[in-house]
Order: sequence, then C-alpha cells, then structure tokens
Amino acid sequence: ALRDVIEPDLGESIVDLGLVRAVRAESPDITQIDITLTTPYSPHGEALTAAVRRAVSHAGLPGVEVQLVFEPAWTPYQMAEPLRALLGLPASEPQAPAQVAEPTSWRSRLRRRFTRL
Repeated sequence: ALRDVIEPDLGESIVDLGLVRAVRAESPDITQIDITLTTPYSPHGEALTAAVRRAVSHAGLPGVEVQLVFEPAWTPYQMAEPLRALLGLPASEPQAPAQVAEPTSWRSRLRRRFTRL
C-alpha cells in the first residue's frame, strides 16, 4: 500500500525513494509508520502523512499513526538502486576519506611544542 504513495516533487514512490523509515505494530490495533521527507523544508509533509494514512487504511489496517522523522537526514543514497542509477549515482554512498584529528587547542599545541624539546 505504501508503494502507491507518490512524493509530489519527484513523482516516485515514497518506498522507492527511501522515505519510509519504520513500520511497526504498537499494539494489535495501532500501526506506527515513520516517514521522512527529502528535506525538512518540504511543503508536502502534511499531504504525505495524509496519503500514507489513506493508503494504509484502504489496505485494511485500523489505527494508523504516521510520524515525520528527520534523523538521520535523508540522502539520495537511500533511494532504490534503479532510481540512483537513473540519476547517475554510484551503487553505494562514497565514504569520506579518514582524517586524523589533530588537537588544535592552545594547550595541545603548547604540550606538543615542549615535548619536542
């Protein structure tokens, strides 16, 4: 049922876009669905939550609660692989090169300076 809910700006299913974060039964009568948006500033939050409620209630699940969540932030790498391929994105998110954190406080710099003497 959630695959039928279309994100208005991108025209794709919220499932294929990776916007569905969690679906869980809170009790026999309540299903909790967490979704996110492509950006926290999207004007479609209310419309998407209403569309999710409609789609799930048409599927016969009573007591649906839909919650917008924004952590972790959505990235295009959460989309289904065919959509990423259409955009020319690699199959997996590139990893940032590992950087060694160097202490930069004045105490650390002073300590390093005196340990060299």
